[in-house]
Amino acid sequence: MILLFLLIAAAAGVVVLVYEKRQRDENLQKFQNYLADLVNSEGLTKQERLKSVIELFGTNGYKIEKIDGDLVAASRREFSVGAALLWLSAAGVGLIVYLLYYFLKRPEKLVADIEKGTIRA
Repeated sequence: MILLFLLIAAAAGVVVLVYEKRQRDENLQKFQNYLADLVNSEGLTKQERLKSVIELFGTNGYKIEKIDGDLVAASRREFSVGAALLWLSAAGVGLIVYLLYYFLKRPEKLVADIEKGTIRA
């Protein structure tokens, strides 16, 4: 019975990991589209564009690390339910390993270029 539970947790972990990867890619593309629209808008000054990008990052849970001219660097740490389920399937002990990994890993970092309208990870 426990083995069945662990197999189901592993299968669910794989499915959730694929879903999380797809969502991350879609969100990055949405950021890119928003930034391109922002750059192409005629009526905004550089300061207004910068403020809009900072607000976008803030509402999506990112912490602004650095603002350097036209570049805005922001980061956030993401908890992966899929990875947690996969580690849980390693007899439950793996969940503790994943939680340690989560708190020790580096946050995901994005850099937005206000002038070019690009964003990179």
